[in-house]
Amino acid sequence: MSAGMVPFVRFFPQQGTAETRVLTTQGHPVLPDDENALLEFFCADPGCDCRRVMLGVIGRRQQDVLASISYGFDRGQQWAGPFLDPLNPQSLYAHTVLKLVAQVLADPTYAARLESHYYQVKKAATGPSHPTRQMPARPAKANKTKPQRQRQPGKRK
Repeated sequence: MSAGMVPFVRFFPQQGTAETRVLTTQGHPVLPDDENALLEFFCADPGCDCRRVMLGVIGRRQQDVLASISYGFDRGQQWAGPFLDPLNPQSLYAHTVLKLVAQVLADPTYAARLESHYYQVKKAATGPSHPTRQMPARPAKANKTKPQRQRQPGKRK
């Protein structure tokens, strides 16, 4: 069962909040003034070794996705990126945001932190008690029989 891409903060709320990278744009010729969070999403399938992160760039004021950027940790691979993920939301600013995020990803300390987060998620996802490993509860079956009307005395059907 695939758990899909799960936000890092779902696994590690305090650490995720404290370590979320923020790009502040002010006076940029294309982008609006804002604080843009780089939210990290990882594959929570313990059997998958994709070795990548999806960065969802969200503006604080806009409260919307500016770009969804895929980045692989195996830098020599064809799809290492960073690139705009074609399966996820992109805004009109996405290409400009990608250029800024590529500069951030050039920081080896930040790239190493992302890779470390990847391994933390994979380790957490293998635990049977972790929410991504639990099957959702089945909804109770609805009673499909119609309730019987009670006959009022003196009335016919």
